[in-house]
Amino acid sequence: MFIKKFTLTLLAAFSLWATVSGQDDYYNYDYVYVDNIASVKFYAGNNPLAYPITTVRGNPPLILKFDDLEADSKDYFYKIIHCDSDWQASNLEEEDYLDGFNGEEISDKTDSKFTLTQYTHYRLVLPNENTRWTISGNYLLIIYDDDDNVVITRRFLVAENKVKIYASIEHAKDVTKYNSYQSVHVTLDIKDYNVVDPLKELKTTVLQNQRWLDAKKNVHPKYLVGTEVRFDAFDPFLFKGLNEFRYFDTRTLMATNLEVYSIEVNRDKIDVILEKDKIRKFHNYFFHKDINGNFLILNQDRPDGDITGQYTDVYFTLETLAPVKDGDVYVIGGFCDWQLYDYNKLTYDEELESYTGNILLKQGVYDYYYAVVDKKGNVDLSAMEGSWFDTQNSYMILVYHRPFGGRYDKLVGFRIIE
Repeated sequence: MFIKKFTLTLLAAFSLWATVSGQDDYYNYDYVYVDNIASVKFYAGNNPLAYPITTVRGNPPLILKFDDLEADSKDYFYKIIHCDSDWQASNLEEEDYLDGFNGEEISDKTDSKFTLTQYTHYRLVLPNENTRWTISGNYLLIIYDDDDNVVITRRFLVAENKVKIYASIEHAKDVTKYNSYQSVHVTLDIKDYNVVDPLKELKTTVLQNQRWLDAKKNVHPKYLVGTEVRFDAFDPFLFKGLNEFRYFDTRTLMATNLEVYSIEVNRDKIDVILEKDKIRKFHNYFFHKDINGNFLILNQDRPDGDITGQYTDVYFTLETLAPVKDGDVYVIGGFCDWQLYDYNKLTYDEELESYTGNILLKQGVYDYYYAVVDKKGNVDLSAMEGSWFDTQNSYMILVYHRPFGGRYDKLVGFRIIE
């Protein structure tokens, strides 16, 4: 097993590492730690685009899927950690938040069929007969091997619908950001939920397109008007509108599809060359339907794409007249957990006057951006993509409650708006 090489983002640099007894250190956010693990999908119910959020009763169930490219049917195990609203481990014992066992094996595994790249596909459903959570809040799912090496971490949410959330997307109050930013206006109604001191006990987090990278976290309200809890009027939940996502479609390898220039099938691998991309920052906004930075594993050539999907080397080309000064360029999106791994970093080709790179990806539909990352690890999604208020984005609103003297943060409200 090869340990994954990676570049630290600010998120990585300032997030604390945690330790599980008998296991290596791990990050408290979505991450893949080894090169042989690929195509990690974690979602709710039957919708592979849905964020992994469920209820205390486990409805809908959460589904984790991933592939091991070493194809040797390893034994993998899972552990669940309850976290506070900052994603640090709660001051709770396992029996305080779990009914059942931690450290169970993932038994559902299947070898790939009819594929050039062999792999073992794993599937886990939560909750199950062995493991069930009993309280709401933030949770971290840890997948580790039989040598106690952590290979995957994934965040998920368990919510109670006790606080009503009213929300809308509006222009920024700052006139200089009026056409390029989106402000999420949030009001909470606690008529049916008892909170002694809502201005201190409640806090709200908002994510754009299921992305924690630039989330507005743990914002306390400012005003209480009757049963309505209101926030600072000057845009506490302000986001760059950015642009519709770039995308490509490799559901079939029999012919080129959306944004695919050519497909080359060799004896031992498949190369997918995408159409050349251009910087969009100085272009006009143009709407097209996307999946808000997510990705789907799909295979139209054979049934059951989870085990028949081919892995392809996807080649990216971003045309620029010169390399970025004092920064690097990455291909980024849900497919790489919004992280800066070595494999999604591009290199500048002076002869082509372009940033180029290739990534091994399973057949499906993928959204992506080009990100500029400075020497301090700051990620700028607008430098190559631009930013417009008109962009169609999805926002997830989370309301946490820690009563006076409480030991953990309850997740008492949840809503998605577009």
